[in-house]
Amino acid sequence: MKNKSAFTMIELVFVIVVLGIIASLAMGRMDRDLQQEASETILSNIRLTQQLALRDNKHSSNSGWQQAYWQFYLRPCGLDWSYRVSSNIGLETAGVASLGKAESAINPIDGKYLWATNCTDLNDDESPSVLLSKKFGIDTIISTPSCRDGNSESTSIAFDYLGRPHVGSDYDGISDFRKIMLDDCNITFTMSTDQNNDDNMDSFTITIKKETGHAFIIGQESL
Repeated sequence: MKNKSAFTMIELVFVIVVLGIIASLAMGRMDRDLQQEASETILSNIRLTQQLALRDNKHSSNSGWQQAYWQFYLRPCGLDWSYRVSSNIGLETAGVASLGKAESAINPIDGKYLWATNCTDLNDDESPSVLLSKKFGIDTIISTPSCRDGNSESTSIAFDYLGRPHVGSDYDGISDFRKIMLDDCNITFTMSTDQNNDDNMDSFTITIKKETGHAFIIGQESL
């Protein structure tokens, strides 16, 4: 009877140890998944921006429709980061250059606008995926000069009707080819996690190729 109890205790301890190992592996997997989810979400929405530029026809009734690009706009908001996917000039009302939510893209995952009115609280019709810091824990974003218009911290990549990438965005409705991207754009996203415990925060880099606008995650070019 005592031997049976001893074996039961050993089995229980063994099960606890196994569960602990599984739990630790699961936690590591969650970290990896968060980084992968962040990189894939951003990449897919950069590609969505280009697709919208290639097939957009909502500006065709406007005399300057060929000047209205679609842009992927990364912006700092205090200590946080967010992004928008929208047309690059306001065309909701004739003569009004300001952008509006109605001119932003719809997230195909949740059916909400890829737009944040502010960086603290989203409206019900705004997709949580646009809040990069709050949703994914992204702390910093660094872009190469080829991605930025001047010294701005913001990064705006606008695609024309041929899918070609341009640097910056023009809110005055004077989009032209003076800002076409001349060098590949690299955007590095650094997260608040250190999965490998190497004293380096987890990060990933997305490249947008000049001329073609092809975007991919460095190290995952096949995706």
